[in-house]
Amino acid sequence: MSGAADGRGGGDRLPGLESRLFDIPEDKFIEVVRLLERVRDHPEVRQTFAAIRPRLVQVRPNRRPTLKRVLCMPFEDVLESFSGLDVPVGRIERRVIDPVWRLVTECGDRALIDRLDRQVQETAPGNLNALRNIGRRLWPMAAQAIQGAVGGVGEPDTGGQPQWRVLQGDEEMRRQLLDVAAFLEIGLTVEALKDALAPKPLAALDDLHVDAIEQAAQAVARQSAGLVYHLLLVAASRMANPADLLTVLNDLDFGKARREQPAIFAQLSGLVVTNLEERSARLESKDGGKDWGEGGGTGHSAGPGGAAAFAPEEAIAIAERLVAGIDTTSAAMDVLADPAYRERLDAVKVAVRTMVSGTVLDTAPAGILTAVPAPAANGRPAPVDEDAQAAAEDHARALRRCEGLAGALGLREPLKDTLVSMEIGLMARAQALLADYSKAAGDPDDAETAEMNLFYALRLLELVAGPAKADRLRTAIMAATGEFAEE
Repeated sequence: MSGAADGRGGGDRLPGLESRLFDIPEDKFIEVVRLLERVRDHPEVRQTFAAIRPRLVQVRPNRRPTLKRVLCMPFEDVLESFSGLDVPVGRIERRVIDPVWRLVTECGDRALIDRLDRQVQETAPGNLNALRNIGRRLWPMAAQAIQGAVGGVGEPDTGGQPQWRVLQGDEEMRRQLLDVAAFLEIGLTVEALKDALAPKPLAALDDLHVDAIEQAAQAVARQSAGLVYHLLLVAASRMANPADLLTVLNDLDFGKARREQPAIFAQLSGLVVTNLEERSARLESKDGGKDWGEGGGTGHSAGPGGAAAFAPEEAIAIAERLVAGIDTTSAAMDVLADPAYRERLDAVKVAVRTMVSGTVLDTAPAGILTAVPAPAANGRPAPVDEDAQAAAEDHARALRRCEGLAGALGLREPLKDTLVSMEIGLMARAQALLADYSKAAGDPDDAETAEMNLFYALRLLELVAGPAKADRLRTAIMAATGEFAEE
């Protein structure tokens, strides 16, 4: 309708395509993406790419290379994510990409850009070595162009240059542009380190990973001691728990950057704490699918503290990552002996506790007990709800996983009370179904439905209370349904 209203025509075609692109087979999806990339600069095509981004992230097709994409390679790991809670350490906002590209094309070597652009267009998707060879010439030139246009920290050039049309007085944008220039300066070393710290996210650091980080730091230090910090930001952002880097940082040999090592440790430690704070703040702001790549949350949530925005198992996985980060960071930062950091980490822990309580504990009655139907007034068993059962089992597993976090989050008593309440509630509902079973036994279909409901209730009781406590109910169900008849 928008096309007819604004006089442009054709406004409905791409929005209609957006919805279909979620349903077509993967090979067809990739084929359409390839075609759309040829006209990517069209406003409606950009809108389509934004709409289908969730499937692009899932499928991850080898995208048609562009020079702009090659430019972003050294700092892609620190770009803010589209998923909301996974905030890279020292993140670069995605709003910076277009100004970076504009500065490079306006202030860089135009002849070199044109030549490299032609080479990119001739490069096959997925040919990483070819793209890095192009980057070898692009990145140093781009870094120099950005630094020349934006100026050093604290030394803005106000003389009507292109940067002021880009920055419009935005000092945070300027800071991030200078960070981008630093990443570009060490682009080749960053790309080699990414290969060594693969796959992303890296679950744990082993000796080979630590050696690779040390060698990369020494190489960058020979170039400029001030760039080691940016290299380490990339390393931290490739880890499942960025705080893991802090545990080995003081044991690394930084080569020519040895004198800067204490300052780098303090700077990176503070940034890891800030990262944990940002991730915990988004627990309270998540509003059920907001794309954080579009500028962050609004504070509107589906329930108190945004709890309803998370499935219980998702909430526990998030909590486990954050608690691991808090513990690792706390241990690594003891050397700094700064009480302010301890207070900030405690505040993160409070936010995680609130999220777990609201998402997993407080919602357990509605999430678990309601999956066991009450006996029907007409004597016929309620139809089996497979989806409700699956969700209830997920919730029960999340509840048990809380045991590993309860001590750290101060949830031992609330968790114990919830588990006891769920055990009593499930047993009561199962006993009610068991007492009503005889009414359904005469009809084969009703008997099958009633038995399935009983065994589903038993399954939930096993998950919540353990097999030993479920044995009595299991025996009663088998006796009522004739499972012992042949013995």
